[in-house]
Amino acid sequence: MSAQTAGVLVWEAVVGDKSQPLGYRFFLSEAASLRVRGGARVRQFLDAMLVSHVATISPAWRSHRQIFLRLDADALDPVALATLGGDGVHLILDSDARGEPASDACIAAVTQLRAAGFRVWLLACDSAPWLASLAPQASGFAISLGGQSVDGMEQFVAGLKTTYPGVPWCALDVPTVDDLALPHRLGCAAITGPFVSERAPNLGGRFSPNGLRVASLLSKLRQGAEIREMAGVLKQDVALSYRLLRYVNAAAWGLVNPISSIEQAMLMLGRRPLYRWLMLLLLAGAPKGTLSEVRGEATLVRARFMELLGASLSVPQRDELFVLGMLSLLDTVLQVPATRVLDTLPMSDTIRAALAGTEADNPYGPYLVLARAWDSGDTAAIHAACERIGLTPEDAGRLHLQAFDWVLENGK
Repeated sequence: MSAQTAGVLVWEAVVGDKSQPLGYRFFLSEAASLRVRGGARVRQFLDAMLVSHVATISPAWRSHRQIFLRLDADALDPVALATLGGDGVHLILDSDARGEPASDACIAAVTQLRAAGFRVWLLACDSAPWLASLAPQASGFAISLGGQSVDGMEQFVAGLKTTYPGVPWCALDVPTVDDLALPHRLGCAAITGPFVSERAPNLGGRFSPNGLRVASLLSKLRQGAEIREMAGVLKQDVALSYRLLRYVNAAAWGLVNPISSIEQAMLMLGRRPLYRWLMLLLLAGAPKGTLSEVRGEATLVRARFMELLGASLSVPQRDELFVLGMLSLLDTVLQVPATRVLDTLPMSDTIRAALAGTEADNPYGPYLVLARAWDSGDTAAIHAACERIGLTPEDAGRLHLQAFDWVLENGK
């Protein structure tokens, strides 16, 4: 088996019992189907490849986000896993030999990993001897909700809670936001699954007054309004004015004399960076609700990824790719219909056409196709899009990981 066969590294957010961000579960896009078809050697190869990929992630954001990996308990390699550091790393273990107690080697490996700071969760799909043999060493139990009946799962968990009182639980493969009710009732401390990136079909929200003011500034900027006119609009909002001055006066700009004028701050930024800053401000002003923070992170990862993919393009084009990436997911963060985003926010005709998918030869289209394919883990579509852009999937994967690290490091 080759590394290419296993697919690309993808992830989904893990949230807590109140939908607060906890971390990310990483996996290879083709691993699930390969595990079903393959044997022990295939699973060992896939786990080794996954760990080697995750080991390249920047440690800078690990103080505020944690790593979750699902691994084969019979192929644990404590030496390789030690490269991940232990603290803040959660291992979700399963075995094909659940009908028998775990081997002495497996128990020893789990004990060693726990001593190194790893948290170990056992996949609880039955109460077989394997689960009982590892329960004393485990941090908690994990359940997979994919395709499971609610009543059956609740009865099963209730039985295990009687046998193992006080053991923490986490939930995997939660399909939709509506399905969150079950893990919440079960008291799960960590929850992950496709629900995190679910696009609600009937979003009825509207732009907040602050969002409308930012949209007005974006519109004036796109129409070529004078800086003085835009400064007049911004001055009407003390909070926005303060954020602009704080941003421009940041130490990274290396200014000797601080800027105290809104007009001067706008001139210092320039029109294109000002547009990008306003877009980021719109994202930051999203309503604080369920999943808004993790969806905001996903939006920024896509925006940064598309910007990095366009490294061979001009600076203005790269900026447009960043904005396109943001706009393609902004409706999920702001909880407004995608059509309202298109109708309210000013954007170039090229970006608008890329979002609508109305032009087969749109210069930004392949970049958006690749970003969407990566988020959905569609390996075939990823390879096709990479070929159109002129990148290898390996190079695109490195850029995607760079985008992820950039967002998490800057979001602390």
